[in-house]
Amino acid sequence: MDYVDDIVNDLDQFAVSEIMKYNIPTLDNYNDVVNVAIELGKKLNANLSVIKLGSRFLDIKLGEATNEKKINEHITKSLGFAKEFLSKYPFEEDVKQKVFACIMEHHCKKFSYIESEICANADCYKFLVPKKILRMFYNWKQRGYNFEEIFLLAEEKVEERWSALTLDVCKKELEDNYNKIKEFLSLARKDPISFVSVINKKEKKFVDGE
Repeated sequence: MDYVDDIVNDLDQFAVSEIMKYNIPTLDNYNDVVNVAIELGKKLNANLSVIKLGSRFLDIKLGEATNEKKINEHITKSLGFAKEFLSKYPFEEDVKQKVFACIMEHHCKKFSYIESEICANADCYKFLVPKKILRMFYNWKQRGYNFEEIFLLAEEKVEERWSALTLDVCKKELEDNYNKIKEFLSLARKDPISFVSVINKKEKKFVDGE
């Protein structure tokens, strides 16, 4: 399957056109999920051809589904596109089934193959890395969300993706990030007066001899 890299170039072109059209997912998220999945695949001796394809299909129709207000159908749409796309190439049936599993199971915690588990875990990194959280605030502000809404969504996504991790190597890599992001979001919610109040309390204790 040495021709897979040529095929994913065509797939990337389509994915970029979808991203440019709908702005969902971001190009950064698309690339990061693919790259993380490939690195995890190398660590866990998985089929890299399956991962190179599967990771690219995960959210390839997310923008279209979101635009149609059918976000819950993005997996079905992505799966349909993948089946049509791969039908043009002479892939073995087991490879196709593994790629399809990557799409269908990327929001699950039970997996048919190591490749689908890798793709699902790679998808969690976009909400468990500090840089990605900061970019999320910027992107969602651009979409019209206010800061309170973004805080709630960020907290929800962080917890959701942390609980979705199933690979020990990912949990080990991301645990410190998870704790620091939670602390940051908690601190970020506080108004300036909150920090002044803390200082005043400390000064009062010192004066009282505590």
